[in-house]
Amino acid sequence: MRAVLVVVLLILVLAGGVLAWRANTGVPPEAAAPAAKESLYLAIPQGIYVPMARVMSEYERIHPNVEFQLTVDTPEAMVQLVEENETKPDVFISPGGHEAEVLRERGYLDPSTMVAFGSYELAILVPKGNPGRIEKLEDLLNPEVKVISFSDPEVNAACYAARQSFRNLGLWEEVEKKIQVTGCCMESFKWILDGRAEANVQFLGCPIDPKTEDIASKSKVEIACTFPADSFYVPRNVAGMLTTTSKRELAEEFLNFMTSPDMIALMAENKMRNDQGFPLTRAPWGPESELGPGRQAAR
Repeated sequence: MRAVLVVVLLILVLAGGVLAWRANTGVPPEAAAPAAKESLYLAIPQGIYVPMARVMSEYERIHPNVEFQLTVDTPEAMVQLVEENETKPDVFISPGGHEAEVLRERGYLDPSTMVAFGSYELAILVPKGNPGRIEKLEDLLNPEVKVISFSDPEVNAACYAARQSFRNLGLWEEVEKKIQVTGCCMESFKWILDGRAEANVQFLGCPIDPKTEDIASKSKVEIACTFPADSFYVPRNVAGMLTTTSKRELAEEFLNFMTSPDMIALMAENKMRNDQGFPLTRAPWGPESELGPGRQAAR
């Protein structure tokens, strides 16, 4: 019995020593395993990956338990991903707004979460040397212009805006005869790189940016003209939450962080387009935002 008592006392002393050592070294008595990281899946268009990377870096710095899963692609490919893949993003970002509106109409994007930031200018890009002699939109009717490469205006924001502009300017009926709808926006851009088209519609900065000199395609492509800003709706980056997300609270927190004034200002400093000079704050977005000049909601 005495031997048993000695053993018990020895065990208690050893246990007390371990607890004291843990206290002295800052190790908690019952050290928990590191918390598992929570993942948030974002669909990001290629044209705004650089500014979004800065936002994600800031968010991870403040929330080290969160990591991001990304799809970075053309807007058309991202819409297709949402519609066809079983695993869908938690947050979708559209460059121009129309892709987000398409997903809202089809029930994939929660309209109550959709917000806008930044803005775009619309342009006609041409092969170097401008073989179609295009200086203004009306010049697309020149006989030298045989083909205008175009993304699907039902999905692509830039070409949706261009079609709206052509209609408002009374040019669509004739311009449409020359339009060749290709695959995604990058595919339509390739048509002027290799001479299959005399003109192409894109937002400035995607894929060619007149404010920079480090774009290799500048040796092959130039900007012929821009569309009158009062002839089409105002395209903006639009972000929203997928209706299918199981991480609504985290997605909402990230959306609020991403579209805070500080983060929008940070994005504007890192190649985010704001061609129409809007305040660097978030704005609401809905179907009325695409109705066109004189009919869209207050910005």
